[in-house]
Amino acid sequence: MRKLYTMAAALLMASASFAQVNVTYKVDITDYLAAGNTLGANGIRIGGNFTTNGATNPDWTPSDAANAMTQEGSTNVWAITIAYPTASIGLTQLYKFVNNDWGTNEGTDAANTIGADGCGTDDGAGNVNRTLVVPDADITLQFCWDRCLQCDGSPAGFELVGSTVNFSVFPNPTADVANVEFNVATPSEVSIEVYNALGQRVDVNNLGEMLPGSYKQTLNMETAVAGIYFVKMNVGGKSSTSRLSIAK
Repeated sequence: MRKLYTMAAALLMASASFAQVNVTYKVDITDYLAAGNTLGANGIRIGGNFTTNGATNPDWTPSDAANAMTQEGSTNVWAITIAYPTASIGLTQLYKFVNNDWGTNEGTDAANTIGADGCGTDDGAGNVNRTLVVPDADITLQFCWDRCLQCDGSPAGFELVGSTVNFSVFPNPTADVANVEFNVATPSEVSIEVYNALGQRVDVNNLGEMLPGSYKQTLNMETAVAGIYFVKMNVGGKSSTSRLSIAK
């Protein structure tokens, strides 16, 4: 009987561990400060429709202590982890980072690229909100202030791969179809992956083992929303990544 109770307790603990999804939001304000802006007394905060989407953080209230972000050591990176119940998976989260309080938030500077790069939308009143579909697993996203990418130009939560495979992507930008030209020196397993600005894989083409030669593979981007994407070319265990812009 005790063994049954132990097993039941273990199952309850296991189910509880999957009862929520944790999203860690990070923002790097290095470029923001370099542009002459000053960090407010209350630091960096986050605002969004969190309660509406099942989180305990209040909706659109960066002044609330629950929405205060924490500075990571002596860096210019600020972070907050927000927990969502599994029932929230698939919902669209609207949010933005805020310096101190409203009036010094993202999405109001004409130079912001949140909408253009495909990780946010304009609300029609001159403000751009970031968007995220609540994932089905824990995720960490890091952005540069007012941008969809990290300050080094790589997608949020995604490490750009060094140039070890030579390939080209064209036309770039494109509205629907992109071509990938590459060479295979020795018989190798080949695949092409496509990632969005959040570092989420949105497409993969497993081409199998290919013999030496020059090749061209077509990527169908017709259903992709406008924004910045990254094409990762994998040949024989080596990889390189190239940026692709989708314009509709």
